[in-house]
Amino acid sequence: MKAKITANGVLVGGNVLVSNEKEANSLYQKGFYGEMKSGGKLTLALIEAIYLVEKNKLVVKKGKTAKKELTVEDLLKLGEKIDEQICPQYVAYTDLRDKGYLVKTGFKFGAHFRIYNRGEIPGQAHSEAMVHAVPEYYNLTMTELSRIIRLGHSVKKQMWLAVVDNENDVTYYKTGRITP
Repeated sequence: MKAKITANGVLVGGNVLVSNEKEANSLYQKGFYGEMKSGGKLTLALIEAIYLVEKNKLVVKKGKTAKKELTVEDLLKLGEKIDEQICPQYVAYTDLRDKGYLVKTGFKFGAHFRIYNRGEIPGQAHSEAMVHAVPEYYNLTMTELSRIIRLGHSVKKQMWLAVVDNENDVTYYKTGRITP
Protein backbone atom coordinates (compact mmCIF):
# COMPACT_ATOMS: atom_id res chain seq x y z
CA MET A 1 0.00 0.00 0.00
CA LYS A 2 1.32 3.43 -0.95
CA ALA A 3 1.85 6.03 1.74
CA LYS A 4 -0.50 9.00 1.69
CA ILE A 5 0.66 12.20 0.00
CA THR A 6 1.57 14.62 2.78
CA ALA A 7 2.35 17.81 0.85
CA ASN A 8 2.28 19.69 -2.43
CA GLY A 9 5.24 21.73 -3.61
CA VAL A 10 6.29 24.01 -6.43
CA LEU A 11 9.70 23.93 -8.08
CA VAL A 12 11.33 27.34 -7.65
CA GLY A 13 14.83 27.54 -9.09
CA GLY A 14 16.75 24.61 -7.62
CA ASN A 15 14.48 24.16 -4.59
CA VAL A 16 10.91 23.12 -3.88
CA LEU A 17 8.60 25.39 -1.90
CA VAL A 18 5.74 24.01 0.19
CA SER A 19 3.44 26.98 0.86
CA ASN A 20 0.64 25.32 2.81
CA GLU A 21 1.58 25.76 6.47
CA LYS A 22 -0.08 22.54 7.65
CA GLU A 23 1.65 20.47 4.93
CA ALA A 24 4.97 22.23 5.57
CA ASN A 25 4.78 21.54 9.31
CA SER A 26 3.88 17.91 8.70
CA LEU A 27 7.00 17.32 6.58
CA TYR A 28 9.24 19.25 8.93
CA GLN A 29 7.96 17.64 12.13
CA LYS A 30 8.01 14.08 10.76
CA GLY A 31 11.57 14.10 9.47
CA PHE A 32 13.04 17.59 9.74
CA TYR A 33 13.00 17.94 5.97
CA GLY A 34 13.92 21.32 4.56
CA GLU A 35 14.08 24.67 6.25
CA MET A 36 11.08 26.48 7.73
CA LYS A 37 10.66 30.05 6.51
CA SER A 38 8.50 32.93 7.65
CA GLY A 39 4.79 32.49 7.13
CA GLY A 40 4.98 28.74 7.69
CA LYS A 41 6.52 27.96 4.32
CA LEU A 42 9.03 25.15 3.87
CA THR A 43 11.94 25.24 1.44
CA LEU A 44 13.21 21.81 0.43
CA ALA A 45 16.54 21.15 -1.22
CA LEU A 46 16.01 19.37 -4.52
CA ILE A 47 17.53 16.15 -3.17
CA GLU A 48 15.08 16.13 -0.24
CA ALA A 49 12.17 16.74 -2.61
CA ILE A 50 13.25 13.86 -4.87
CA TYR A 51 13.36 11.53 -1.86
CA LEU A 52 9.92 12.64 -0.67
CA VAL A 53 8.44 12.20 -4.17
CA GLU A 54 9.91 8.70 -4.31
CA LYS A 55 8.41 7.91 -0.88
CA ASN A 56 5.03 9.26 -2.10
CA LYS A 57 5.00 12.00 0.55
CA LEU A 58 5.24 14.97 -1.84
CA VAL A 59 3.85 16.07 -5.19
CA VAL A 60 5.99 18.59 -7.08
CA LYS A 61 4.82 20.76 -9.95
CA LYS A 62 6.83 23.23 -12.02
CA GLY A 63 4.54 26.17 -11.32
CA LYS A 64 1.39 26.93 -9.33
CA THR A 65 -0.76 26.57 -12.45
CA ALA A 66 1.06 23.51 -13.80
CA LYS A 67 -0.98 20.35 -13.98
CA LYS A 68 1.82 17.85 -14.61
CA GLU A 69 3.38 16.27 -11.55
CA LEU A 70 7.16 15.89 -11.78
CA THR A 71 8.47 12.35 -11.36
CA VAL A 72 11.65 11.27 -9.62
CA GLU A 73 13.24 10.93 -13.08
CA ASP A 74 12.10 14.46 -14.09
CA LEU A 75 13.60 15.91 -10.90
CA LEU A 76 16.87 14.02 -11.30
CA LYS A 77 17.22 15.32 -14.88
CA LEU A 78 16.65 18.87 -13.63
CA GLY A 79 19.15 18.24 -10.84
CA GLU A 80 21.81 17.03 -13.29
CA LYS A 81 21.66 20.45 -14.97
CA ILE A 82 22.61 22.02 -11.63
CA ASP A 83 25.06 19.34 -10.44
CA GLU A 84 26.13 16.48 -12.70
CA GLN A 85 26.93 14.38 -9.61
CA ILE A 86 23.40 14.49 -8.19
CA CYS A 87 22.78 10.77 -8.81
CA PRO A 88 25.46 9.45 -6.41
CA GLN A 89 24.45 12.13 -3.93
CA TYR A 90 20.83 10.99 -4.15
CA VAL A 91 21.77 7.33 -3.70
CA ALA A 92 23.83 8.19 -0.59
CA TYR A 93 21.08 10.48 0.76
CA THR A 94 18.49 7.72 0.33
CA ASP A 95 20.75 5.11 1.90
CA LEU A 96 21.39 7.28 4.97
CA ARG A 97 17.71 8.23 5.39
CA ASP A 98 16.61 4.63 4.98
CA LYS A 99 19.12 3.63 7.68
CA GLY A 100 17.42 6.04 10.08
CA TYR A 101 19.81 9.00 9.96
CA LEU A 102 18.44 12.49 9.81
CA VAL A 103 20.16 14.04 6.78
CA LYS A 104 20.46 17.76 6.09
CA THR A 105 22.33 19.52 3.32
CA GLY A 106 25.91 20.42 4.15
CA PHE A 107 26.86 22.79 1.35
CA LYS A 108 27.56 25.74 3.64
CA PHE A 109 30.02 23.47 5.46
CA GLY A 110 31.73 22.28 2.26
CA ALA A 111 30.20 18.79 2.10
CA HIS A 112 27.08 17.33 0.53
CA PHE A 113 25.36 16.40 3.80
CA ARG A 114 25.34 16.68 7.57
CA ILE A 115 23.98 13.68 9.43
CA TYR A 116 22.42 13.46 12.85
CA ASN A 117 21.97 10.37 14.98
CA ARG A 118 18.51 8.95 15.43
CA GLY A 119 16.41 11.07 17.76
CA GLU A 120 18.57 14.19 17.49
CA ILE A 121 17.04 17.48 16.40
CA PRO A 122 18.94 19.85 14.08
CA GLY A 123 19.53 23.15 15.82
CA GLN A 124 19.36 21.48 19.23
CA ALA A 125 22.11 18.92 18.60
CA HIS A 126 25.29 18.99 16.57
CA SER A 127 25.60 16.75 13.56
CA GLU A 128 27.67 13.61 14.04
CA ALA A 129 29.38 13.74 10.68
CA MET A 130 29.53 15.30 7.28
CA VAL A 131 29.23 13.18 4.15
CA HIS A 132 30.63 13.74 0.69
CA ALA A 133 29.27 11.40 -2.03
CA VAL A 134 31.23 10.31 -5.10
CA PRO A 135 30.74 7.67 -7.81
CA GLU A 136 32.87 4.54 -7.60
CA TYR A 137 35.30 5.51 -10.34
CA TYR A 138 35.65 9.16 -9.31
CA ASN A 139 39.21 10.36 -9.72
CA LEU A 140 39.81 11.80 -6.23
CA THR A 141 43.01 13.83 -6.19
CA MET A 142 45.27 14.13 -3.17
CA THR A 143 44.37 17.84 -3.04
CA GLU A 144 40.66 16.99 -2.79
CA LEU A 145 41.30 14.30 -0.19
CA SER A 146 43.39 16.74 1.82
CA ARG A 147 40.58 19.34 1.62
CA ILE A 148 38.04 16.76 2.83
CA ILE A 149 40.24 15.71 5.77
CA ARG A 150 41.02 19.33 6.74
CA LEU A 151 37.36 20.25 6.49
CA GLY A 152 36.28 17.53 8.91
CA HIS A 153 39.09 18.39 11.30
CA SER A 154 38.33 22.14 11.23
CA VAL A 155 34.66 21.69 12.15
CA LYS A 156 35.40 18.89 14.65
CA LYS A 157 33.21 16.34 12.88
CA GLN A 158 33.77 12.97 11.34
CA MET A 159 34.08 13.23 7.58
CA TRP A 160 32.70 10.33 5.58
CA LEU A 161 33.19 9.57 1.91
CA ALA A 162 30.15 7.79 0.47
CA VAL A 163 31.32 5.80 -2.56
CA VAL A 164 28.42 4.74 -4.78
CA ASP A 165 29.06 1.81 -7.11
CA ASN A 166 27.35 0.90 -10.39
CA GLU A 167 24.76 -1.22 -8.55
CA ASN A 168 23.89 1.76 -6.32
CA ASP A 169 25.44 0.15 -3.26
CA VAL A 170 27.13 2.61 -0.93
CA THR A 171 30.37 2.04 0.95
CA TYR A 172 31.33 4.60 3.58
CA TYR A 173 34.90 5.54 4.44
CA LYS A 174 35.73 7.66 7.46
CA THR A 175 38.59 10.05 6.78
CA GLY A 176 40.88 11.63 9.31
CA ARG A 177 44.32 12.82 10.27
CA ILE A 178 46.94 10.67 11.90
CA THR A 179 49.49 12.35 14.11
CA PRO A 180 52.37 9.96 14.88
